[in-house]
Amino acid sequence: MSHGILQVTVIEGRNLKDKDTFGQNDAYIELYLDKDYKQRTSTIKDTNSPKWNETFNFNLLKGQDHLHIKVYDEDVVGKDSIGSAKINLKKIQQAGGYLDEWVKLPAHLGLGSNGEVHLILRLT
Repeated sequence: MSHGILQVTVIEGRNLKDKDTFGQNDAYIELYLDKDYKQRTSTIKDTNSPKWNETFNFNLLKGQDHLHIKVYDEDVVGKDSIGSAKINLKKIQQAGGYLDEWVKLPAHLGLGSNGEVHLILRLT
């Protein structure tokens, strides 16, 4: 992958797996190309279909081939993992530098689903 800017807009989530005993998720998403530099959305309280509409920019360096997405339920003490996915950045390049996609959060061993996240990705 060549260097440049990766712009990621987190639109919304849907059907997020409920991790709370009472109520619904207080969901947020961490995004990163490299574990040393993570960005995160704000927390949307008490819904399994949160809407974020937040945009993040990443400086893309040689060798960074995947965008990692981790969705969490924020709790009073700590956080619960709802699901995670990774997007191969070559897929965006092949799509002409623009990708508008619902990304599935696979459940255990890929059987079932922990929901989906709607992302728009741009490479410049």
